[in-house]
Amino acid sequence: MRNRTGLAVVGALSLVAVGATPARAQVDRAFINPAGGYTHVVTAEDRGVKTVYVSGQVGQGADLQAHVESAFSGVAEQLTAAGASMRDVVKIRIYVTDFDPADYGVISAARLAAFPEDAWPASTMLGVDALAREGLRVEIEATAVVADPGADFELTRIGPSRGFSQAVVARHGAIKTIWIAGQVGRGDDLAEQTSVVFDRVSERLAEAGATMEDVVKTNTYIVDFQPDEDLRPYSQGRASVSGENPPTSTLIGIDRLVSDQPQIEVDAVAVIEDGGRGERLTTEFLDPAGSFTQVVTVQGEGAKTIYVSGQVGRPGESLEMQAQQALAGMQERLALAGATPADLVKVIYYLPGYTPGNTGIAGAREANGFPTENLPASTLLGIRSLYAETALFEYEGIAVIR
Repeated sequence: MRNRTGLAVVGALSLVAVGATPARAQVDRAFINPAGGYTHVVTAEDRGVKTVYVSGQVGQGADLQAHVESAFSGVAEQLTAAGASMRDVVKIRIYVTDFDPADYGVISAARLAAFPEDAWPASTMLGVDALAREGLRVEIEATAVVADPGADFELTRIGPSRGFSQAVVARHGAIKTIWIAGQVGRGDDLAEQTSVVFDRVSERLAEAGATMEDVVKTNTYIVDFQPDEDLRPYSQGRASVSGENPPTSTLIGIDRLVSDQPQIEVDAVAVIEDGGRGERLTTEFLDPAGSFTQVVTVQGEGAKTIYVSGQVGRPGESLEMQAQQALAGMQERLALAGATPADLVKVIYYLPGYTPGNTGIAGAREANGFPTENLPASTLLGIRSLYAETALFEYEGIAVIR
């Protein structure tokens, strides 16, 4: 039986109600290869099954092929440090600067070579404006799941397609987590493409035994997103499939997709209960905000995983102020689920018009009292736009608590 709870949370009085964690929920976290303001690999182990979050790994070399191949090598190296391998990867995102769709074959071939033929992950590939440092062409982040011998665990890959799978399902006990590869839209305008892309997400979920009602996180990428023109048709399309308890959400404007025709790509995470195994899934939807929810938590008999929508500051403020406000929002939303910033295992920073070295992150962390050690895995992206013309900073995260 699945217990779905939709809660409109207001103020600190709700913390006791939604923040209690059963005594049986245990998780061991490890922070591997710290690198200043982030950690290369963070793992969360629960009852013999370890989820591995790998920070964006960058490439180097004389051309795009060298950059993407060395970035994949970096992912493999970090997985090894966590006791995992490329065979255990369930989801990757590939970010490429100065991307030309004609170069997709280079990316595809490198991805195909990086993974065993029977272990292709769900995948999303995006053209972005900038990475953390000048001269970087490719960054790849990854999530992997690896189980101890004898653990009640099964990994299933659905819809293999030249180096990636359309969906990957990890069953731990009676709880299944489903990662959906980036799905692209087709049609004459953004409204039509938004409808098509969510239909495709729904189809992939159905293949994994789930529905849109089971989605806990969506990430949406729109080419040359113009908030004044594009936000309304996209929001209407998202609202039409959101249901009573919509998932957490992040929306960003990007430079390119894998070809010139699609305007929108969406990837997703869903969590369902495998009936008949005697374990109950509890899903909480905290702080609803129209067609998305700020925080969604999922928990079976083990640890609680917390998905937080992209947090933003007030448009029109300085970058530093927006960064401080976004991190304050993250702190507030985590508190609704009984967590703190110290429980974050993976974060992504999005900055329109990003200039390498100018992020406002350090001051924002200090202003909000974020931890200075055991930091989450991280990716930082220079992108085209956010939900408003003068929005300069967005910050999303995943946390795991005992």
